[in-house]
Amino acid sequence: MSARAQDDPFKPEPLPNPVIKEVAPGVLQVGTVKLIKKSREVHIPVTIEMREGLIEYLVVTGRGKVHESLLVTTAEPYHVQVAMLLLNAKGSGGQLIPEDGNKPVPGQPVDIELHWKKNGKPKHARIEEFVQTVRPKMKPAKKGPFIFNGSRVFEGQFLAQRDGSIVSLITDNAAQFNNPRPGREDDEMWQPRSDNLPPVDSKATVVIRLLKKVAPKKPEPPTSKFEEVEKRDSKGRRVGLLEKGLWFKRGEPKPYTGRVTGHYKNEQLESERFYENGIQVGIETHWYDSGVKRWELIYKNGKLISQRSWDPDGNESK
Repeated sequence: MSARAQDDPFKPEPLPNPVIKEVAPGVLQVGTVKLIKKSREVHIPVTIEMREGLIEYLVVTGRGKVHESLLVTTAEPYHVQVAMLLLNAKGSGGQLIPEDGNKPVPGQPVDIELHWKKNGKPKHARIEEFVQTVRPKMKPAKKGPFIFNGSRVFEGQFLAQRDGSIVSLITDNAAQFNNPRPGREDDEMWQPRSDNLPPVDSKATVVIRLLKKVAPKKPEPPTSKFEEVEKRDSKGRRVGLLEKGLWFKRGEPKPYTGRVTGHYKNEQLESERFYENGIQVGIETHWYDSGVKRWELIYKNGKLISQRSWDPDGNESK
């Protein structure tokens, strides 16, 4: 026993440094966890634990809620964590998972599959295919990724290691992977879907594949036609294009933010420009009625800073 444990017998021992071995080119082994760099995968050995009854977890260790988990593993959660970090996986960064089941789970998306053998032949399927909702009616879980949030450290303890929670169906900040689907706030929502699920006590492998984190799409700016906007001075009077003032959509009190387009009589796009709080910004583009670009003007804070032009054949003017 270490001197620290003798001083405070209730203080947890620090986790030992993991031994990382290269067992093949680009393949690392951390305990019983395997990491494949090229495919960005982590492989975890598991045993089928349940085929019926309510479940809250998909993968736990023997220290976890085995009686409420689809699968159980001998892998150490901190070995799983090391493998994910070696893949440069980005967890929640300390953010807690929102209690509202309709809000996103912070972290990086992963696909999780179950690989096993049936009559000696390899089989695999997405892990959510073995899960179904109980209410409002029996329904297969929605297809899609889980989220690597990475668990947390509290009072010197790595909570996933302490609780044995690896992949959770319910919201669990101690688990390393969480379910982003609506209903995750309900601990009586999920049960196994036994179709195609191997028998209890069968050996299998969970394959976790790291996905690129998709940046949220920026909302499309509102679009107005050129004849729907006007320039006003500080007293709210309409002024000409070259006079000082801000751009507004007609009938609205706030300066306009968005895209403005001009069109030919046949509704073909003739021009496109952008405004922020009534000030022109970015690239203004004009086209000939043939569709060939005619002008390109760049604005910064309402001031024209550069421009280019092209003839009807698409040759840039000097």
